[in-house]
Amino acid sequence: MAQPASSQTNISRLSDLKDKVGHVPFIRRNSFVYGSLSLLVIYALFLLPSKGSPDTVDLGRIVIFCLLLLVWAFIIFTDELKPEKLKTIMVFSIFIIAGWLYYRYSTARWGEMGFLFFNLEMVQKAWPTLVEGFWTTLLLAICAAIMSTVIGLLLAIFRSFNNPVLNFFIIAYVDFFRAMPIIVLMMLIYYALPFMGIRLSAIVSGILALGLNSSAYVSEIFRAGFLSIKKGQIEASSALGLNPIQTMRFVILPQAFRVVIPPLVGNYVASAKDTALASSISIIELLKAGLSQKSLLANPSPLIFVTALYLVMFVPLTRFSGYLEKRMKESQRQVRL
Repeated sequence: MAQPASSQTNISRLSDLKDKVGHVPFIRRNSFVYGSLSLLVIYALFLLPSKGSPDTVDLGRIVIFCLLLLVWAFIIFTDELKPEKLKTIMVFSIFIIAGWLYYRYSTARWGEMGFLFFNLEMVQKAWPTLVEGFWTTLLLAICAAIMSTVIGLLLAIFRSFNNPVLNFFIIAYVDFFRAMPIIVLMMLIYYALPFMGIRLSAIVSGILALGLNSSAYVSEIFRAGFLSIKKGQIEASSALGLNPIQTMRFVILPQAFRVVIPPLVGNYVASAKDTALASSISIIELLKAGLSQKSLLANPSPLIFVTALYLVMFVPLTRFSGYLEKRMKESQRQVRL
């Protein structure tokens, strides 16, 4: 079975080191790494003081343990023969151990903190309101994303035709909605339009404000994607007899989507977080629901739970954006090869 490239590289470096100095230094040997780690574990189990606020002697033992741990980590991290996975695990382990030491010897009031910020009973009481706010946030985010994508794509397509009159109005639209604060736009749509005979519900007003604001950014994202297409391809499509609409459909759009998907996902995440501003027009979205339950129950646990929901919703999206960007770069590299 063929060895991985990283293992072959480490073997090659180890061979070069042996040829250069005649032997592998003791601190770079695996026996030293795992032996010293075992000693650190024994130190932590038998020599560290018991849980509680340490006195001067106990504090000295803790400091010595931390120094030995940092020296061990420094030796591993600066050794080019050690695999990157080991170094990554080591870094995370340092943070975990630091957190464990703080938890073990600090005077923090963990029980009171848990009751105030991580009280599941309070979250259960607030659960119906939080679920309703969650679905409202999801509705606002999805509808605004669809609206902004359609309007932004059309604006970018029309602007690519380089018509001076169209470009004037499109540039004015983009500049206006990028400069306009979303909360002001929401209040104008919800409170000012009724004086003009146009009455919209709070949900529709929120979607419209978020969609209009986001569409200005989406338009610029698509325009950047269009500009990334080489002119030679557009000239070749004209030579083949394709009209501008066919060129846009069959040549420009398929390639532009590869470029614009990662920034589009980032824009959707930013727009989804802006749904919290919809509370200014009496919409009970997720953040507003959390704040209202925090005040009602006199406990911030519902708000902490809302934060966790935001992370659950948006962290996968941001990671998905990074994954897409990586895949796009790999596909472009393969096309060039």
